[in-house]
Amino acid sequence: MEIGNAPVNDSVTITNYKKRPATFRIELYAWTLNEHHEFKIIPSSPASLDQWMVVNPLRFTIPPGGQQTVRFSIRPRLKPAPGEHRAIMFLVEEPTPGAPATGTPVFMKFGISIYGYVKPVIHSACLQELSFNQSTGVISAHVINSGNVHTRLRGKYAVWKKGQFPGLEATKQVLETLKPGKEPAGYVTSGIIPGNPVLAGGERHYSLKTSLPKQSRDPYVVAIIGEFDGKPLEKVLE
Repeated sequence: MEIGNAPVNDSVTITNYKKRPATFRIELYAWTLNEHHEFKIIPSSPASLDQWMVVNPLRFTIPPGGQQTVRFSIRPRLKPAPGEHRAIMFLVEEPTPGAPATGTPVFMKFGISIYGYVKPVIHSACLQELSFNQSTGVISAHVINSGNVHTRLRGKYAVWKKGQFPGLEATKQVLETLKPGKEPAGYVTSGIIPGNPVLAGGERHYSLKTSLPKQSRDPYVVAIIGEFDGKPLEKVLE
C-alpha cells in the first residue's frame, strides 16, 4: 500500500466455517525478522505503521457460515520516512459469550502482514551467490539487500542429468505440466524456492537441499526459473 498525504483505506473479510459462532478481537503490532530470519514483534513507536492504523471493528462475533469485513485506514501521525513500513494484524479468536460448550474448544490466531510504502522506494538487492553443489545436492544463495524495501528470491528449480538437459524453455513446460510417473527422460527432481523476505538493509544465506539419487555419480544441471527483487530470474547451475 502506498502511503502519502491522504489516508489509505483497505479491508479484509473473514468467513466463519465453523458450526458455532466465532468471536474475534484485533491486535496490531510492529514486527521485524531476527538474526535467524524468524518473525519477531518489536515495540511500537509514533513512527511505526501499527500506530498509524485505525481499525473497525476491533471485536466482533460471526455467526456460523457468516462473514465479517474489517476495515482499516492508515493515517500517519508524522511525516513518514521513505521506504517500507510494516505491521501485522492478528485476528485472535476468543470464547463467544453465551455459546454452549461442546467438547474441547479450539481457538484460532492468525496474522495478516500489512506493508506500507513511502516514496522514494529504492529496490537495490544483489544476488551475491547462486550455486549448486554436485556432491551434496544443495542449492546455495546469498542475498544482500541495500534498498529501503524488502526483497525476495523465489520460484522453482528442476534437476536434470547433464547430458539430457532440454534447456530452460522446455524446463518451464515440464514444471507447468509435470505429473507423477510421467517424468521426461533425464529429469531427476524439482521443487519450490521459498520466497522468504530479506528486509531492507539485511542479508540472507539460503541453503536448499534437493533429492538426488543415492550413490549416483551422474553430473547434474539445475535450472532455476523464478524472480529476484521483482525481476525475472532464469539461471542454469552446473
